Amino acid sequence: METRRNFIKKSAVVSAALCLPVSLTSESRAAYPDLKTRHPQKVLILWYSQTGQTYRYARLIGCILKGKNLKVDEREIQEVDKRILPDYDLIIVGTPVFYYDTPSNISDWLEKIPAIKGTPVAAFVAFGGPEGNQHNASCHILKILASKGGVPVGRDAFRNIPSYPTPEWNTSQQISGRHLPNAATFDQVRRFAADILERISRGETISISYEIALREGLRALPLVWLNKKAVNKHSVDAAKCIACGTCVRKCPTKAIDPFKRVVNRDKCLVCFGCLNNCPADAVIMEYSGRRLYGFREYLKRNNITIMEPEEFKTCT
Repeated sequence: METRRNFIKKSAVVSAALCLPVSLTSESRAAYPDLKTRHPQKVLILWYSQTGQTYRYARLIGCILKGKNLKVDEREIQEVDKRILPDYDLIIVGTPVFYYDTPSNISDWLEKIPAIKGTPVAAFVAFGGPEGNQHNASCHILKILASKGGVPVGRDAFRNIPSYPTPEWNTSQQISGRHLPNAATFDQVRRFAADILERISRGETISISYEIALREGLRALPLVWLNKKAVNKHSVDAAKCIACGTCVRKCPTKAIDPFKRVVNRDKCLVCFGCLNNCPADAVIMEYSGRRLYGFREYLKRNNITIMEPEEFKTCT
């Protein structure tokens, strides 16, 4: 698996040479419409989470805002009726970083939302390693929301234990991130929520500024296709499957059918959601001939318990 990552990074050197330089500022504050309110009362937090990391941050943000007497709705993004978005005074979107970018299923969803002119919008991403292009991934979310009339007022990225499966789960990023999220991570989330409200009260916005980095060029590579080529087996173990439906709920394209024990390889995004979330370790995935096991199994085998913020004891 480490070889795959190195291959992708080396391929990016050639790809990046063909990429046009990314502007440091792709949007200007002057281009945004006026904020429709400086005193938001109704907040929508949209989250997409495969292993619970992004949802943990979304829930904490919700707790912070509820503590300030705001009405907060937290929804899994792909289960939301897009028509309700204009009804909110503040919209916050959170996703993990997939393949150095916003997940394609989320960017496609956001492209189809109705106009939200003047609505304050913020974005955050969860990531497992420092070179994940997380800054630009969060900016991609804001750029789409701004194209719909949203007014950017916040963005951030929160690091956690990586959930990208490898045969041994022993990459340097996985080892160095085993203690995350920690108290400092949750403090960062709290500041993010507080800063959004403070910025809105002052009528301030943020620019959508992209970093110029080689990893941005990685987005030009067919990363999903490359991974699909290396996955030589992807199915469901009938002997282990408990028919709970977790893999179906976590698959953004509904590519897996645990009852028929098959995966539609054309629809699959290689997001590892089925593998990472199966409670019975019943999803079979082999990468270059090596069997992978998922995030839940990794936590179990290593006796790892992910830290939860204090607010969860009292916030519902």
